[in-house]
Amino acid sequence: MSSVRFLDRPGEPRLSWRLDGPSGAPAARVLLIHGYADHLGRFDHVAQLWTERGLAVARFDLRGHGQSEGSRGHVTSVDEYVGDALAVLSALDGETAWNDVGSRPVLFGHSLGALIAGKIALGAPGKFAGFASTSPFFGVKRRVHPFEYFAGRTILKVFPKFRQSSRLKGTDMTHDEKIAKNYDRDPYHFGHVTMGFFFATLAAQSEVLERANELRLPLFCIAAGDDRVVDVTTTEQFFERAGSTEKELEIRPGAFHELLNEPDWRTPATSLAERMVRWSAA
Repeated sequence: MSSVRFLDRPGEPRLSWRLDGPSGAPAARVLLIHGYADHLGRFDHVAQLWTERGLAVARFDLRGHGQSEGSRGHVTSVDEYVGDALAVLSALDGETAWNDVGSRPVLFGHSLGALIAGKIALGAPGKFAGFASTSPFFGVKRRVHPFEYFAGRTILKVFPKFRQSSRLKGTDMTHDEKIAKNYDRDPYHFGHVTMGFFFATLAAQSEVLERANELRLPLFCIAAGDDRVVDVTTTEQFFERAGSTEKELEIRPGAFHELLNEPDWRTPATSLAERMVRWSAA
């Protein structure tokens, strides 16, 4: 696997990123965007499987995550994360291992990463070969009481970085006990949600759902049937509204949120790789 590199940008947080390619000529290229309170290192096994199947895999730490700079887990708009992704894509333009592929890149996002990828796809649909995702964060599982919502709005005005516990643990993410324990112990993990982040994601979720009919990219999503983080019914609504002629939603019964960290992770990871390669060859 490649080493982590850093992208410096005037006036913006420094981003950590890496690019891994297959041993031979790449058949496809994908930008992988991780989820909230996550980081690129937790996808090493996925990147290895995908490169073995001929993909060039680029990934990075969102601002406030992993080795990237920025306030931990805080933004005022999801557009800040979108800007991070676009900056990495621009940096990749100078990489031979990335540009050896003749086709357009594929967007892949897990959870929050899928929400970010959705906004990118809506903003520049002609630049990508397809949009793949796992457990997309198009809606939150836990319903917010109206009192909590209005109290949050008040707090947002005076203290947008106010933190509340996410109430999530490793055992909410995966059935794999070892990975669940490592999730809780990970030095890059944090267990809070800021008020700014919460309302920023609500706005982005509303936008992506409202504009889903504008999408024309091939879509493939694998959703967890027993997701404790995101609302699967909202994912179903997104797919019903999506304007893409090729769209495929697979719901895996009993699976937890981190499908690519479940004991049978190779099955969904392989399915994703197959679609990415096929889209790139079209």
